[in-house]
Amino acid sequence: MEYLYLILVGFGAAFVQRVSGFGLGIFAMMFLPHFLPSHTAAATISCLFSCYTTTFNAIRYRKNVAYKTAIPMLAAALISIPIAVYFAAKVEAHIFEILLGSVLIILSVYFLFFNKKIKIKPTPVNGIIAGTLGGALNGLFSTGGPPAVLYLTSAAPDNITYFATIQFYFCLTNIYATANRAINGLVTVDLLVYAAVGIVGCLAGDFLGRKIFDKLDAVKLKYIIYIGMIISGILMLF
Repeated sequence: MEYLYLILVGFGAAFVQRVSGFGLGIFAMMFLPHFLPSHTAAATISCLFSCYTTTFNAIRYRKNVAYKTAIPMLAAALISIPIAVYFAAKVEAHIFEILLGSVLIILSVYFLFFNKKIKIKPTPVNGIIAGTLGGALNGLFSTGGPPAVLYLTSAAPDNITYFATIQFYFCLTNIYATANRAINGLVTVDLLVYAAVGIVGCLAGDFLGRKIFDKLDAVKLKYIIYIGMIISGILMLF
């Protein structure tokens, strides 16, 4: 049953990622912690899922990446990720659960009510801030997308540049975060097997997302996900 759950979560996470450009980690962390042995294991598998999907998309859209825009974010994330991973490896499970539940609720409230109201200037300083926050969330919970989304929606001149650049950013930061998790003893053979099983679902989810991308109401899909985040966060807290 665990393998089936992993395939289903991988499918949903990759589908959401392909439709909206981000959200794989958030979707996966809504479900993985409820049936895996630990929350750090869930974050590790979520990060491995993201390594596959974002690497594929980063290579496919490499000609559209705004590399200069991504550099400040990447530089900052490379510093904050190892600190966050080290902290995640040391924190007790119940504290981790409270932190993750709180983060899911805060992120969902932001996307539901403030996403279109908050705009930031696409400056290198703001890129560094976004990369620092994104790296911290990635290292802790494998949910580093929102700060990058907030920054790149203002910095990218068009949708294809936004999508390509954020996939490139996720690709490098997730590979780096996985390496740091391995150094801290969080990547085990069992988790690699789990991730390999779940990637089967990721393949199907990404394929279906590409096929029906133009036919979906992405806005409604996102609202469903945000409400799910609130519910999952509340379950983790209480």
